[in-house]
Amino acid sequence: MTDPRPEIKGRTIRAEIRTSATPQQVWEAWTDPEKLAHWFTDKASGEARPGNTMTWFFDKFNYTIPYQILEALPPERLSMLFHSPAGDPGILEITIEHAGGETVMRLVNSGFRDGAEWDDEFEGTNSGWQMAVAVLQHYLENYFGEPRSSFLAMRPAEFRYEQLGPFFREASGLSRWLAVSATQDADGRYNLVFHDGSRLNGLILATTRREVALSWPEIRGVLELKAFGLGPGTKVLGVRGCGWSLDPARAAAIETQMAAALERLAAALAL
Repeated sequence: MTDPRPEIKGRTIRAEIRTSATPQQVWEAWTDPEKLAHWFTDKASGEARPGNTMTWFFDKFNYTIPYQILEALPPERLSMLFHSPAGDPGILEITIEHAGGETVMRLVNSGFRDGAEWDDEFEGTNSGWQMAVAVLQHYLENYFGEPRSSFLAMRPAEFRYEQLGPFFREASGLSRWLAVSATQDADGRYNLVFHDGSRLNGLILATTRREVALSWPEIRGVLELKAFGLGPGTKVLGVRGCGWSLDPARAAAIETQMAAALERLAAALAL
């Protein structure tokens, strides 16, 4: 079948993980709609075969992305065509190989517009992919095949991205909005006590200029502290996370708790 690959212009995002999971497990995490929803989308549909369409659904954002499958060579390569909201074509490529006793997964997402006016969108998407592949690695190595319950709290706010580092990465900053108390051990483990008395004793999985992902062993999950643009002139603070085999009622309670935390963060940033 002829590969209907258009000319792709603009900038490219790259991300990589090295994992103890097998290439087949990594392949299934991207191509099995049920497993894709275990770590990334709210749900997905379609079969990863050339000429088919796989659709990703992000329900809380009311956002759907259809991907035309250009190439599917299990468990080594997946290439998909998409179009941005502005109509620009882009390619998402996943390559998987076994090397040095581990599996290496590389992501290449191309087709982002050049120019300063598109920097925020590009940087936000780049940060989001770095978070996503870190969550994928955690899922693959600890909870593969388990369904998850997710939570997401968001709040528009006025801030500069450079303000967020102390609030997202330093114990003193975290204790001003997210937790009643926060400490960090010499090995990098964070110890947080939340306002409801629950705890997080986890490690940083990924960090960017805008966002941080932490493991949350107590709920068998992850916690992401996020900031991104949502349309022209609008910035949003967010807390997202999930627990594998977590009770949905518990996930809903965490979401409410994190919404209150974001109010405290927005107030702290405004000072």
